[in-house]
Amino acid sequence: MATLAELTPRTLVLDLLAVARGTAMPAPALATGGEIMGFKRGAIRVATSRLAAQNLIESPQRGHWKLVEAVPWAREQARWQNLDALLAPWTGRWWVIVTHRVSRSNRSRWRQHERALWQRGFSEAERDVFVRPANLATHFETLWEQLVDLGMDTNSVMLNAGELSLQPKPDLWASRQRHRLLQEVLAEMQSLIARPGDEGEEQRCAHFLRVGRAAARILNTDPLLPEDWTGPSPRREVAALMPRFISAGRNLWFHYLGIKEA
Repeated sequence: MATLAELTPRTLVLDLLAVARGTAMPAPALATGGEIMGFKRGAIRVATSRLAAQNLIESPQRGHWKLVEAVPWAREQARWQNLDALLAPWTGRWWVIVTHRVSRSNRSRWRQHERALWQRGFSEAERDVFVRPANLATHFETLWEQLVDLGMDTNSVMLNAGELSLQPKPDLWASRQRHRLLQEVLAEMQSLIARPGDEGEEQRCAHFLRVGRAAARILNTDPLLPEDWTGPSPRREVAALMPRFISAGRNLWFHYLGIKEA
């Protein structure tokens, strides 16, 4: 299972603007947020400029920034909000991606390709054969387009199979580990919401952001495997608590930064 992406000035700006929803954040507030998380103000300014040049964020008024909601990154970040709608009953069929024609010599390109498959729940059952249960509410063309948009190499071969000579097990997706991580993040979210704690406001802001990142990451990358195959997942409990947790974290951050919500 992939670990939580490193927090950088770039990812911090994106995370703060994602939590802010439609509220444009002033550049000085973003810089202060960076200081809370251990970054220099100049690093946040550079990250903001680069994100704007990549059309990932926009400035509705001078010195204020918000996400461009139509970009793939924003859509993937919001994926956790509708996970159950992405599912269909599992009839025993499998999606298979065969990658024997995809070169591994370019490590950066291969990582991008592999990450795209992982983002839709594919795991490598044996070399160059990636599989997942066909329990997604999608069609062949739609899934192919999603994978390509995420970075899958178009030299891949995709199949929808009724039978496999392979015998994938839930452990191929580290299901028990994932369920345990979901339980842990759920407990930490509940604890942060329920108690003021001994932390100062700045430390509490940082704590909310770290836990929120972990929760969003594990939900957005959940392979959405059939629960009658893997056992019950705490995924729905975490997703159900997310709006309340995000609201509490946003209120805390906005209060500390002196921002009024739009």
